[in-house]
Amino acid sequence: MITPTTKDDVTIDFGTTELTELTGSLHHDMGYQGLTLMTDEGPERLSVNLLDYGFIARPGNVFIKDWSEGEGLTARLEAAGLVKRVRKVVVGPFRSTAYEVEVTLG
Repeated sequence: MITPTTKDDVTIDFGTTELTELTGSLHHDMGYQGLTLMTDEGPERLSVNLLDYGFIARPGNVFIKDWSEGEGLTARLEAAGLVKRVRKVVVGPFRSTAYEVEVTLG
């Protein structure tokens, strides 16, 4: 059984006009390859499942999309020491970028 890992009091800058910053507990569920920020308003899922495109993250890693509201999120999470980029993948009809990251919760 894989135990989820949590880091409390994390503020994430989303860099968008609709959603700039949220603070909460960053929850990494390695078993489900999920990364979620648990806030007072509810969960904000940061990771994305790319199985439909044939991509599976390595054990302990997750994918983060880098398009639409997720544009630049990986770079901001990495700058905060919360993740480390492992690889870049291109998905979908618009050739959108996502990154596989190792969650460090630094």
